[in-house]
Amino acid sequence: MLTFYSSLHERHAPAYEFFRGERVSCFESPSRALFVKQELEQRGHYLLEPTVDSRPILSQIHTERYLAFLESAWSRWLSVDPANISSQPFPSVWPVRTLRSDCEPENFIAQLGLYSMDNGSPMVEGTWAAAKAGADAAASAVQQLSSGDKGVFCATRPPGHHAGADFMGGLLFP
Repeated sequence: MLTFYSSLHERHAPAYEFFRGERVSCFESPSRALFVKQELEQRGHYLLEPTVDSRPILSQIHTERYLAFLESAWSRWLSVDPANISSQPFPSVWPVRTLRSDCEPENFIAQLGLYSMDNGSPMVEGTWAAAKAGADAAASAVQQLSSGDKGVFCATRPPGHHAGADFMGGLLFP
């Protein structure tokens, strides 16, 4: 079975998240994918780097506004205050979507709340690169399946099993 894996997943390594009102170490970490990689290699599976750029597909799944936010979020977080380089951004407000989700708030933390389902999707400097590499792996897998392969596995992270067209959730996005 073909397996797609990108070491860029390691760039998404938040130190903490919030769980039941407490700051805790992140449950989801690079070690999870490294464990899977080691097991696959021990069993003789060859790991392929993603080769397909998922950008055209991402814009069919997620809104352009959301993708632009994700891609620029870390640099915008630093533009709020350069000292933010040593901290993780978390929303402190979640604009209610039934009110005015058509308008993107100007405040970065409010934008983060608009695009977040929960506090279980922490963001760090390498989050976009890791998430994009995971999406590239999925697009590469689809290409392989379309060309006749019967089974393809993507060992990627961060997960995004609760992500929507314009929000992250369930331990992240794309």
